[in-house]
Amino acid sequence: MVLTVRQEGPDDAAAIAAAVRRAYADVPYSDHREHLMIARLRDSAAWIPALSLLAEEDGRVVGHILLTRAAIRGARGSAPTLALAPLSVVPERQGRGVGGRLVRAAHRRARDLGYGSVVLVGILDYYRRFGYRPMADHAIVVPFTVPARNCMVLALTPDGLSGVEGMVQYAPEWMDG
Repeated sequence: MVLTVRQEGPDDAAAIAAAVRRAYADVPYSDHREHLMIARLRDSAAWIPALSLLAEEDGRVVGHILLTRAAIRGARGSAPTLALAPLSVVPERQGRGVGGRLVRAAHRRARDLGYGSVVLVGILDYYRRFGYRPMADHAIVVPFTVPARNCMVLALTPDGLSGVEGMVQYAPEWMDG
């Protein structure tokens, strides 16, 4: 089976939603509404079509990653960033590099589009391998209660986090639900 990573197309929404639902079905900390967040974001100003990527094997969607527009607002002003959420891989393909391929492809595209950083709430032990570090190291916080160890940021460029501190401002559609 050949794994292909590509941009979401106009006919992929249902297959992505199904894959995302399967990916989070048995995840205890999930609210099982990740597919609904993606649908809301698709119709928002935060949506960047080039940063909704899917992984396919034999024409079947086995994974998806989404990066959307966000900002980090602090005393020095506002800095654009991207929010990574969700990263989804169907259960039978987890642990086989699909998520890693999606993350690296999304980072490349984001860098090519001129973005300097990515924020996420996730599992540090997983995302550390891609260069993510605790937000607290950069005086960045999120506007909701979650353990600090799960709040991470990545500089996509050498100066991607230079002088950046404050609170992450997500798109309203990211927070609704």
